[in-house]
Amino acid sequence: MNRWLLAGMVLLLGVGLGLRAPALRLRPMHNDEGVNAMNFRRLYVTNDYKYNPDEFHGPTLPYLTLPDVWLQGGGDFNEFTEATYRSVTVAFGLGLILLLLLLAADFGRAQTLWAAALTALSPAMVFYSRYYIHEMLLVFFTAWTFICCWRCANSGRAAWAVAGGIGLGLMYATKETFVLALAAMVLAAGTSALWRRWRDGGAPGFQPRWNWRQVFAALTAAAVTAAVFFSSFFTNSAGPLDALRTYLPWLRRASGATTHVHPWNFYFERLLFFHVRGGPIWSEGFIVALALAGFIGAVRGRLLLLRLIAFYTFWLTLIYTVLPYKTPWCLLGFYHGMILLAGAGAVLLWRACRPAWLKTAAALALAAGVAHLAWQSYRSNFAADSSGVPYFDSAKNPYVYSQTLPDALRLVFTVEALAHVSAQGYGTVMEVMTPESYWPLPWYLRRFTNVGYWDNIPHPPPVPIGSVPIMIVSTELHAAFDEGPDKTHLMAGYFALRPQVFLELYVQTNLWAAYVKTLPPEKD
Repeated sequence: MNRWLLAGMVLLLGVGLGLRAPALRLRPMHNDEGVNAMNFRRLYVTNDYKYNPDEFHGPTLPYLTLPDVWLQGGGDFNEFTEATYRSVTVAFGLGLILLLLLLAADFGRAQTLWAAALTALSPAMVFYSRYYIHEMLLVFFTAWTFICCWRCANSGRAAWAVAGGIGLGLMYATKETFVLALAAMVLAAGTSALWRRWRDGGAPGFQPRWNWRQVFAALTAAAVTAAVFFSSFFTNSAGPLDALRTYLPWLRRASGATTHVHPWNFYFERLLFFHVRGGPIWSEGFIVALALAGFIGAVRGRLLLLRLIAFYTFWLTLIYTVLPYKTPWCLLGFYHGMILLAGAGAVLLWRACRPAWLKTAAALALAAGVAHLAWQSYRSNFAADSSGVPYFDSAKNPYVYSQTLPDALRLVFTVEALAHVSAQGYGTVMEVMTPESYWPLPWYLRRFTNVGYWDNIPHPPPVPIGSVPIMIVSTELHAAFDEGPDKTHLMAGYFALRPQVFLELYVQTNLWAAYVKTLPPEKD
């Protein structure tokens, strides 16, 4: 391997690590992260994890969190922090950079370094590498599968076929949307073949060296890998069947039976030009423009690998654009393809600049684009606006979506303080009542052993309301538990869980009085 390529990749890996790894506890857990962390709890604490075909995505995330926890020394689940979980997706985000080394021989050293730089610096890639959700794992396993299939077709080695099959099984076991990436791969292969026949006039081209035995080995490896994970390592016999049954509810969501329905340009708005009044302008148009140049070079040139990436990216982008179901992290799949194309596009544009002054101008433009990406990645994760609101928690950030607000941590802090003065401690009875999603509160209240969660005020309540020490209630329910004739509770404050989702905290009067005594005296 070229030493300059290796040195460059190590440097870029360091850059990627520097943007992804620091201060992983800064941002409150998103509701999806809270769900995933508590799913991991079932596996870690009770060893009773079973794949749920109706919710929560695939089993690779909790199972691949285990090695991360063991490396960090294991211990009590309640002592794990946000960083414990987010370091998992940080590792897979960095893995996307390392995977490029397997493409360098056919993709080109300069193209590989550019693709690695853009992967390391992309605000979307950095932001969601710091999110404990399935998407970064899916993108990594998709890239792994694509690369292994390419290496098998080039070398004819069965080991690459089996490795690709394992990658495909991991894709399947990560998230149901793997079928979209798989469809895009198949369409890309077919489109590339048709394009070569039309563009090159049927001239002899690349001759893949795979055979049907290798295909069988790959599919077998995929099936075994998926079955191992879906069956919870052979402890849940219904898991593999549930992995097929899951497509009934997920197809309904994909067709629009969900609150996450957005217009066709949802992803492009975030990538090309995003601006909320009072906030900065965000854009990864630099990458998209280079990707367009790479796409043009792919369809006009004869490099099959680049052409496959181009058509794969085209089809996957089209699929995600057409589907009404959209969340911003879903763009990572096709955007990774754009980043690879952008790596090729940067080299194509540089080589197209013949005069020295034009090369100087191109160098300055490329440097400015890279610096802008780096600044946006830093700002989106570590900086705050003029009013002190961090961009990682602000609607002014294109990648923030239904984010838990810092005020929720104030609620958790108050409840923790109440437990410290309660005779029952973390055994204090608590009821959470909200028609909206209460996540990630179960994660933040994980130390409490007597918490009930309701989507309404239960009638009749399982425990008389007057005897429940702590109640957290949505303002939508108009509980008014502090207005009863016996005045058993005080309404101790309003708290914002997410944008437009507000909670009231009701505390028994005697417990609140005990808590107030612990507060420092107010200064005159």
